[in-house]
Amino acid sequence: MSMKYQIQFAEKSIAVEKKSDLVFINDQNVNFELLIQTGDSISLTINHKVFKVDLISRSDDGKTLKASVNGKVAEFTIKSDLDLRIEKMGGSALSDKTARKIKAPMPGLIVKIMVAPGDSVEKGQVLLNFEAMKMENQLKSTGSGTIKSVLVEEGNKIEKGQILIELE
Repeated sequence: MSMKYQIQFAEKSIAVEKKSDLVFINDQNVNFELLIQTGDSISLTINHKVFKVDLISRSDDGKTLKASVNGKVAEFTIKSDLDLRIEKMGGSALSDKTARKIKAPMPGLIVKIMVAPGDSVEKGQVLLNFEAMKMENQLKSTGSGTIKSVLVEEGNKIEKGQILIELE
């Protein structure tokens, strides 16, 4: 099974993929080894270079981290392959200047809806939570607007491409 992530920090974007026991950074196979993990600290090697990472803070959704890496503080945004697909889907839906339709990026189950018709939303605001592939995911607004309609209810099963929310 392959896991893909995009890590952004200091205006840089790095693609990380783990396939079985292999780790690829920007499509280059690297020697990766987790040495020690205790609490909010880890030590690891990438191509035999040691990195000590101490977590300072984490956003509520766990996708933005502030950490000390070998003594230098940096902020990281981590997006999974699913996050990137949702963002891409939401971005294309929001580029339409008429009613903007937020569609399901994959089949799943609506767990919680955080908005209602008439609500104003800002870019990055969580609209709803859904469960897919045994993981709970958040669908966020990629732009500002007003909720025109919510076409699903908590507990509904959804199909890929199904319109969930309309913005105006």
